[in-house]
Amino acid sequence: MEKESDISEFLREASSLISFSTEDLEADSAVMVLKNPSETDIALFRDLLSRANRYGFTIFTGREGSSRIYVARKMERDKTGSFSFRVKIILAAAAVISTFYVGYEYELEYSQSSGLLYLLSYAAVFFVSPIMVIILARETGRYIAMKADGLHYSFPIILPDPIGVGVIGSVISQKQPFVSRKSMLKSGVYPLVFGFGLSTFFLLVGLFVLPGINSYAPTVSTPITKLSLPLFFSLVLSRIIPQSVALNLLSYAGWVGIVMNSFNALPLGYLDGGLIFSSISPNYSRVLSYASIIALVGLSFVYASWFILVIFALLIGLQGPSALYSLRGLSKKNKAIILLVLFFIIGGIVPIPSHISPSNFSMASYQNSYVIVNGTHTNISVSVRITDISGALLAPAFSVSPSTGFTISSNSSSISSGESAIFRILLDTASLRTTGYYHYNITAYSGSAIQSSEITVLSVNESRQLSFNNSNPLILKGKYKDPVNISFLYSSIGEKNITLFSFAPDNFSYTVSLENLTLRYTGSSEILSSPFTVKSGNPMLLSFMANTPVRSWEIVAMTSSYNAAIAVITIT
Repeated sequence: MEKESDISEFLREASSLISFSTEDLEADSAVMVLKNPSETDIALFRDLLSRANRYGFTIFTGREGSSRIYVARKMERDKTGSFSFRVKIILAAAAVISTFYVGYEYELEYSQSSGLLYLLSYAAVFFVSPIMVIILARETGRYIAMKADGLHYSFPIILPDPIGVGVIGSVISQKQPFVSRKSMLKSGVYPLVFGFGLSTFFLLVGLFVLPGINSYAPTVSTPITKLSLPLFFSLVLSRIIPQSVALNLLSYAGWVGIVMNSFNALPLGYLDGGLIFSSISPNYSRVLSYASIIALVGLSFVYASWFILVIFALLIGLQGPSALYSLRGLSKKNKAIILLVLFFIIGGIVPIPSHISPSNFSMASYQNSYVIVNGTHTNISVSVRITDISGALLAPAFSVSPSTGFTISSNSSSISSGESAIFRILLDTASLRTTGYYHYNITAYSGSAIQSSEITVLSVNESRQLSFNNSNPLILKGKYKDPVNISFLYSSIGEKNITLFSFAPDNFSYTVSLENLTLRYTGSSEILSSPFTVKSGNPMLLSFMANTPVRSWEIVAMTSSYNAAIAVITIT
């Protein structure tokens, strides 16, 4: 028969290269039992494989330490055959669209911009493009590894993630089997190294070149309630990269790349980790694949996107590929690569990338109410204390509404877990041109945890007709728990209705005596009396006593038209 002649011819040609005996000879298969297996190295095996291919056969060895080479009729081997090139292109297009959507939504919430063209352009440049470049870098690494082994590179399967981060990874897709375990190892390692390096680059560029943790950008929100940074950043870079921070879009793209890379490092089927563990330990690769699937299924209950990876892994195959040549194992140096893979898995993996979490910091303002004199171009300095209760480094961002200019100063831009920092926010109240009450909301953000504090500013006119101790404003000093006596006087014609106000820090306790009436107060701003009538030239004696220490205490006597007398008391 012709087939018998073909296989016999190949065996005769092979016998000129190596010594072997033949077992189980059939028309389409045979077993070559090597007499001296140690002589059959990878170079000789490649020569045999090339000769077998010319006759329409392929060859593969038994396990490490075996003395057998199996010959079989060559068949098209395509574990991912159900994914035609057209399907792969459709999946890649879906990944681009879903990545565009995630980037658009993130920037919409982050910047609060309503310009559609701006948002789409920004998402394209700072999110979609970096992620596609990361995938390209991963596949470039795989291409280099496969070409070095003489293998044909095929377009990968790119997995879209429309309900999560846009894209979840890229999976090898090839018809040609790996010749050696070393080439399979490189095809898994190179994409991980290239992908991790470029992802880290984008994350750091976003943090330190674009507006990041060292600038108090008016970040408004993010579409996620908590963004968990990988363990690598928590351990290695925790002092400079807070774990709860509203990443800008480029940093977010780098974060997505790191998470995507780490899940591709799992020892599962045809993922990068599956290739690596199949090359290092073929006997245990199936067990590791099942363990990975069980872990991903469990995580899918708390983060649904991982179920997409489970589905594709099941479609492609849980068992990773096997190399044709396995007579000799990998060197200890190559096996040490498993430590690198574990670094990518443990250091980069984020089981629950984004989820709902309680507020991770508390915010308290030193004083909530202030008084300024109209026309004096005075800016208000508001001190807020931020306390980190997140368990990780925290870097708050701030915004003020209604929109007004502000600057921030602090001894530290980030806060360690369990510690507090004071941030001084200088509000642009110098531009106010009219009297009255002005209300501002100062909002602090960390990730998407939000805390707000309402600030009230009273703008008044200094009145020549109203005075304390015949001065306006009156500046005086007092002692803690000693009464401070002040005489209030209206010096115009007739009479006026006057209301007394106190402006002091929160939780400040004090006592006020007014016309034989003594009242105790605690708070930032208090109306000390109902409007009362004063007559021209008749002084009114007021007594104030601080029950707690205070740096500055302001007393305001004001008419309904915001004309006022001001007394500033410094308590020592």
